[in-house]
Amino acid sequence: MKTITQGLLVYLLMPFFGSTVIASTPTWHSSKIKRVYPLANGDIVITFQEQSSACTNGNSPKYHYLAVAQNGVTAEGLNNMLSVVLTAATTQKAVNINFDADTSACYINRLYVNFE
Repeated sequence: MKTITQGLLVYLLMPFFGSTVIASTPTWHSSKIKRVYPLANGDIVITFQEQSSACTNGNSPKYHYLAVAQNGVTAEGLNNMLSVVLTAATTQKAVNINFDADTSACYINRLYVNFE
């Protein structure tokens, strides 16, 4: 009887816990920065010289967003990534981003620059 009750409880609670898990399709893209565009809400839009076909928004050039609470990004993470992006832009180095290709916002999760 205890097993049936536990199973029923898990079954009833699954919709609540299952809806909070969001799966994304992480996609890598590498290019030099074309534009860094800070928004009033604190988000940052980054556009690239070479476009990613996996980013599906209709902007030209494609907008990739850095945003707190999107794709695992924290406020500290956003500031750190913005610093790297600005450094890459001023030194004309390509930046490698990992973004969520499941949304048209193409939210960035992490990035890096090679200085070789």
